[in-house]
This record gives sequence, structure tokens and C-alpha cells, in this order.
Amino acid sequence: PDVLTRVTEYVPQIVAFVEKVIAKGLAYSSNGSVYLSLDEFKKQHNYRKLSPATDATTDAELEESEGALGNTNGSEKRGKND
Repeated sequence: PDVLTRVTEYVPQIVAFVEKVIAKGLAYSSNGSVYLSLDEFKKQHNYRKLSPATDATTDAELEESEGALGNTNGSEKRGKND
């Protein structure tokens, strides 16, 4: 890369972007974290990384991509795909 930047230089812009996503109803905050609500997002956009022809993420795909993070038992996530 020609330019080295630090994320700390862009915190205000990142916060503003996340606030816009929340204001549009595409994300929500819970216990200090922010989650993209894929159910809301999919109403306006196509978000299929692994199998574009299908509509649902399988448990196997979720386990492969997130591992233990995908466990929603006791989670503050609204949906398992968030």
C-alpha cells in the first residue's frame, strides 16, 4: 500500500455511519454491540455470500463462518444470522 492509515483516525466517521445504519432500521444495538439485522437488510438488499440461489443460511454455513460466535443461546442477537 502507498498510504498507511489507522482506524483510530476515522472513529467519528465510523460512528456516524453506524448511527445511519441504525436509524434506517437495518441494525440494532444490544448490550454495547451493534448487529446488522439481516431480516431487515434483505428486504432492500441481496446478501448471500455462500449460496446466492438460496434464501436461508444453514446451520453448517453459520458454524463454518462464525463458529462459537454463531451460538445464539443466551445471545443478545435478535436472529441467528445477525
